Amino acid sequence: MSSDKSGGLASLLEEFKDTTGIQASAIVSRKDGLVMASSLAKGIDEDTVAANAARILFLGEETSKDLSIGGLTQILLKYNGGQVALAGAGKYAAVMAIVEKDLGIESGAVLFSIQSLAKKVEKILEG
Repeated sequence: MSSDKSGGLASLLEEFKDTTGIQASAIVSRKDGLVMASSLAKGIDEDTVAANAARILFLGEETSKDLSIGGLTQILLKYNGGQVALAGAGKYAAVMAIVEKDLGIESGAVLFSIQSLAKKVEKILEG
C-alpha cells in the first residue's frame, strides 16, 4: 500500500476517534487480516484482533450467501463490557470499531458513522 493511502487511512481513524461512543478502531485487510491502520489501545494484540475481525466478516458474508438474504452491511457483537462493530469497506478492507456498552439512542448514529467511515476507506483504496 502506498504511503499516501496509508496516511489517508490514518487520518480517517484520527477523525473517527472523536465520534461519540467510539473507544478504538482499526482498518484491516479482508484478504489476510492484517492491520492497515489502527487506534487500538496499547496492550491489545493488533494482529490477532485484525485477523479475527477479517474472519468474522468472512463468516458473516458466507452466512448471508447461504441464507440468500442479500449482502452483509454490518456485524455488531455485544459483550458484557462493550460492543464491536464490523463493516466491509470495499473489496480490500474492513472497518472495526470498539463501541461503548450502553449508547442508548446514540447507537444508530454510531453505526451510521461506522458505515460512513467504511465508504471513505473504500474510496481511498479503490479510487
